[in-house]
Amino acid sequence: MKDAEFIRFWQKEYPDSFPIKHELKWIYKNRWLRIHSLPESKRYAETENQYETILDRQKQLIEDLIGEETEVVIAYGHYTDYLTNDKHTDQTDFGEYNKVLTINLTEERPDEYEVEMYFDIFAKIEKWQSDSKNEMLRAIADDEFQAMFICPSKHCIIAPYDGGVDIIMDSTENRDKLKLKYKDWISEREDGL
Repeated sequence: MKDAEFIRFWQKEYPDSFPIKHELKWIYKNRWLRIHSLPESKRYAETENQYETILDRQKQLIEDLIGEETEVVIAYGHYTDYLTNDKHTDQTDFGEYNKVLTINLTEERPDEYEVEMYFDIFAKIEKWQSDSKNEMLRAIADDEFQAMFICPSKHCIIAPYDGGVDIIMDSTENRDKLKLKYKDWISEREDGL
């Protein structure tokens, strides 16, 4: 898959949404599941042992869902109040990402955004190798980086955040199987948060 193909894939597979990770749980609620990264829904690690727990849980989950050497799109976005160059790249601590889409939020959601606001989406395509993403997963757990992993071949989205991982499965049935398998890692709250 090339960068440009990612947007076509997204529009076909997730037509009701933009690739904005924090919105997906509301749009695909019947396919969404949240896993907590630490016991008792603790949000942030305070010790190296807790960081190990976060990485162990997240890597187990991701490997269970997509497996080693499977192609994933790593994507994230930035809000901005000005239109950026179409051929823009973004250099991060985790490599260079290409801008694949700019969403004019003022046009798309005039009730929410009265002043000019855009959302630039950056992506790169890689094969998943669990130990190569430890630093990235740790930065996400510390709320220092935002990213999600989209796996076209397995039809799932894995969106780690500071506190856990949101997952969008391809069906309610598969979400429910995952929910049962990871029942000890999910919230006891009725809304799943």
